[in-house]
Amino acid sequence: MRERWFCVDVVLACSNMSGMSEHQSESKRLLKLREQEASSLPPLSEMVRGSLLTRYRRCGNPTCHCARDQGHGPAHYLQVTLRPGKTEQILLSEEMLPVARRWVENYQRWWDALEKVSEVNRRLLRLRAAELIGSKEGARKTSSTGKRQTRARDSGRNHAGNKVKGRKDE
Repeated sequence: MRERWFCVDVVLACSNMSGMSEHQSESKRLLKLREQEASSLPPLSEMVRGSLLTRYRRCGNPTCHCARDQGHGPAHYLQVTLRPGKTEQILLSEEMLPVARRWVENYQRWWDALEKVSEVNRRLLRLRAAELIGSKEGARKTSSTGKRQTRARDSGRNHAGNKVKGRKDE
C-alpha cells in the first residue's frame, strides 16, 4: 500500500512539472468554487424581482395631522417594472413585509451567484481552450516516435504522401 502511494506521489510530482497539470488543478479549483456557490443558494421558489417601497400619504385635509407631520402610513409596496412604461405595485401588509424582503434579497443572491458562476465558467473555457491549443501544438511537433514531424509542403509531398507537381525533389 505504501508503494502505491509513493507511485501516486511520484506521478503527481512529475505531472506538476508540466503546464497541463497547472491547468487541471486550476480547473478543479474553479469547479469546486462553482459548486460551492451553487450549493449556498436559497430555494428558487423563494425569490421575487422588485424593489420594496415605503410611502406616507397625505389625505388633503388641511386640519389632519398629515398636513404638518409625516403623513398617513407607512404603506409598504413591492414594485416591479414589467417593461418600459409598465410598473406593477403590490401592497404588502406588515406581516408580509419580512417575507417580501427575504425574497427580494434571495433574488439578489441568485443574481450575484449567476454572475460569479458565469465568471468561473468563462475562466474554465479559457483554460480548456489553452489546453486544446497546447495539446494540438504538442501533437503537431512530435510524432509517436518522439521525432518532429515534417509538413507536406516542407517535403514536397501532399498529405497523402504523393509528390506535388511543380516542386523539385530534394
